[in-house]
Amino acid sequence: MLLSLLSITVLSTPIGPATPTANAGVPWGANGHRIVAAIAERHLLPVTRMRITELVGPYPLARFGEWADKYRASPEGRHTYSWHFVSIPDGEAYPRQPYDEPGDVLQALEYQERILADTSRSVADRAMALKFVVHFIGDMHQPLHVGRAEDRGGNDIDVTWFGTPTNLHSVWDSRMLEFLGLSYSEYTAFLDFATAEQIASWTAGDYVAWAADAMAARPAVYALPEAERGDAQRLGWDYLDAATPIIEAQLLKAGLRLAAVLNRTLGGTSGGE
Repeated sequence: MLLSLLSITVLSTPIGPATPTANAGVPWGANGHRIVAAIAERHLLPVTRMRITELVGPYPLARFGEWADKYRASPEGRHTYSWHFVSIPDGEAYPRQPYDEPGDVLQALEYQERILADTSRSVADRAMALKFVVHFIGDMHQPLHVGRAEDRGGNDIDVTWFGTPTNLHSVWDSRMLEFLGLSYSEYTAFLDFATAEQIASWTAGDYVAWAADAMAARPAVYALPEAERGDAQRLGWDYLDAATPIIEAQLLKAGLRLAAVLNRTLGGTSGGE
């Protein structure tokens, strides 16, 4: 059985069409992206590790987890803003459309994976693609980065988090992980206990299927308590207890799926182990 700090919830649901207008914050915060990368590193093949070292040096993948957010904030990286999320209405199908430049996180992952796999490209191009892939797989597992356009992925939903005013997107991006107070290495050690069968199941499918898995968490994400007299919804222990299994499941699956992508792209395999 899969172990976690609380129970792990496995989720699946249909996915709807993309409208890349939701506001992208910093999914999972620094620790969350490091957790995803650190879990992935535990499941890399030796040849994959060697090829990653050839691209970025002998550093842990966790070092590069936040790079794409910092790049997005730079003048040269502003065009990548929409690559961090996709907005999907409830109950509709994600349209697979041709594109020249990526418009959302799913297209960006396909685009950057192709660059990473192309040995005719420069080391610099492939190293940048690797950093994007590490980050974007983390992004797409945060349920509000596969969010609703009408509330900008929860940015327009005011809440209080243990009495502090904020918004729902921020709670899921970083506040819950920060509240739990564990280092990324501690969390990685606590979470990485999937069975071979679970790994095979979770790493099957493609980016669209994985986004559907994240989208399936949205009903729980939006299960907010009644607000009093029009005030912001007050989130505390009950919400945290319900959300923690979802967060843990998404972080673990993101790490395992990242390993699968890197192993097939750089290690020549079709799976994550």
